[in-house]
Amino acid sequence: MRGKRRTKGSQPNRTSVRRNEKFSKNNNFIQRSRDMEQLHKRATQYQSTVSGEESKMTVNQLPSVKDENEFYEQLVSEYRSAAAPTITESNRSVLLRKKVKDVKNQEERDPTDLKPYNSFSERLNFDLTSDDITEIISKITKVSKAKWSSIGKFQIEVPILKSTTSPHDNDYNKQPPETVKSTDLQIMDVKMSLAANVAYPLSALQIEILQIANNYLDLYYPQRTHANAEEIRYVYCLHAVNHMLKTRALILRNNEKIAGLVKYPNQPLCDVAIPDSLRDQGLKRMKALILLPFRESALKTVQIMASLLFPKQKGQNATPPIAKYDRFLNDFSGNTIYFPKTNPKPFDYEQTFSGNTDDNFKLGIRFTKKSMSLYTDISGSDILIASPLALRMMINDKDQDYDFLNSIELLIIDQAELFIAQNWENLLYVLDHLHLQPQKLPDTNCQRVRQYCLSGTSRFYRQTLFFSSHELPEFRGLFNNKCHNYQGKVRIINQIARGDISNVLTPIEQVFQRIDCSSVETAFDDRFQHFVGHILPECSKSGLSHCLLYVPSYFDYVRLRNHFKNEMINFVQISEYTKKEKISRARDIFFHSGAPFLLYSERAHFFRRTRIKGIRHLIFYQPPNFPNFYSDLINLMLEVNQNPRDGLQDVMSVKVFYSKFDTLSLSNIVGNENASKLALGTNDSYLFSNKK
Repeated sequence: MRGKRRTKGSQPNRTSVRRNEKFSKNNNFIQRSRDMEQLHKRATQYQSTVSGEESKMTVNQLPSVKDENEFYEQLVSEYRSAAAPTITESNRSVLLRKKVKDVKNQEERDPTDLKPYNSFSERLNFDLTSDDITEIISKITKVSKAKWSSIGKFQIEVPILKSTTSPHDNDYNKQPPETVKSTDLQIMDVKMSLAANVAYPLSALQIEILQIANNYLDLYYPQRTHANAEEIRYVYCLHAVNHMLKTRALILRNNEKIAGLVKYPNQPLCDVAIPDSLRDQGLKRMKALILLPFRESALKTVQIMASLLFPKQKGQNATPPIAKYDRFLNDFSGNTIYFPKTNPKPFDYEQTFSGNTDDNFKLGIRFTKKSMSLYTDISGSDILIASPLALRMMINDKDQDYDFLNSIELLIIDQAELFIAQNWENLLYVLDHLHLQPQKLPDTNCQRVRQYCLSGTSRFYRQTLFFSSHELPEFRGLFNNKCHNYQGKVRIINQIARGDISNVLTPIEQVFQRIDCSSVETAFDDRFQHFVGHILPECSKSGLSHCLLYVPSYFDYVRLRNHFKNEMINFVQISEYTKKEKISRARDIFFHSGAPFLLYSERAHFFRRTRIKGIRHLIFYQPPNFPNFYSDLINLMLEVNQNPRDGLQDVMSVKVFYSKFDTLSLSNIVGNENASKLALGTNDSYLFSNKK
């Protein structure tokens, strides 16, 4: 059948239009190919005029193609070997000169200085074999040491993997370069939109921590202070937000690729065969978990994230585009503890407890293209900021599941020393529930779930950043036994020269007495038996009075309190649960010689910093977990705090009982060198004195 004749003003046939477009594209393709062929011939003719081996070397770098069509295809697809880096003369094309310039710039860049040794995508796409996992669990590692200007000495432990393609070691002996502009961070694989909002220049401490974090190594930094606290917080917020932006960008790119695999309209994505190269998700959406002690810490963390994503312009006071931000400010600000002015608290106390000190909170955060949402549903959040107490309550809630914890890729623990004062068991309980088998079937397309999440090995892909003010056995144990990053870990190993004993002002002799303990498990019983069998009878015989017994562990405190009651020993007590009225009464009785013993818990001193007067004899049942408490308590023994009517002006003593397992705690008090002598020395007692 003949087609209808086209009349004037009628629309052209769509088939003919498509043919014309196709012919135009082919014509342009052929024309571009011929132009590039002429450029190639001119380059070859120019190189023929160059004498000797240089000409042969350059011609050999150009492609040798037999078929003309093949040559066109290679040129149009930017066949890489056609651009020799030695050809930079002005008679070459702009395209070839640009290629040469890019190649030279890449050659001049030092990857060990500027680029992470394992990028974001390479890290998560690396497949661990069963032999690799065995090596990681067995802790067979390659250990090296380095030193940088700010963080000082540190130790790198990298598991020795049996895979043929294991991540290569970076050169940590070289100081990281300065970061003064956005391009410096972009070289470190920080998103461009994020790098433009960073407050430059970054300090040396921030650069060095970011260098380690950006290489996705675990980090244990036990030198956090009130002076560098905000610098550290800024760095891990930058790293966490950058990780989430890269995760979101990867998922969006893969969404476009998957959309191209759809064969017919309205085809369900679950019916599309997705290749393994597009696996980019976990069993749940949440990727980062930040554990903090107080709401005030969470407030500062969210505000830093907001400044990185939505910086304020000059003269602009508008609220950032964050959903429910006003509600967040009301919930997480205020409630500052009253600090007396007549008898002020120590500086570290005011710094620790300023702001909202509520320790029961959780906050889900979700990122979109142009905004950030707070108070999002936990299962649909990208980042969760919470306290260990709140998470433990969620885990124990039978009406809720904790599957959101099984795909965590980044774990940040800040102000870890405060968790000791709150409840260390809460933190351990939360970490034990990471990366467990989900209780419910995930709503994620299993074709896009990463293989290590399906195989139950996601804990080996988690990065942990751990920050504390000092070293403790609990911190070291957590870092060694709960962190299994296959890329390795970094631990700061700076030596403590003097310790907190240098802050003691009271002129007094301090005796450190070692208790023999057979193992860590029996250390609590051995310490108790030694105290009630030897120390307490000696104190009773000598008629010791005005003796304060400082007990770091609450379990030991309860055990000693029960023993004192059973033995009918006259004593008073102050713990974190003691009411204010009873605290005042206990202090008054102790000061006026009404009771020879005052049983004092470490958590009571941490939360109140009560100034106890009338101390003549001080016994540390165990070295304090907070090293500054050592000098705080001994300085309470100054003459100005004594009762002039007790008749004990010349009788004072300080004793510290320890075991060989308290070496880290001792290092914070007397320094690393002296702590080693105390733990391994031949004597059982050692004397330190600051008397002149």
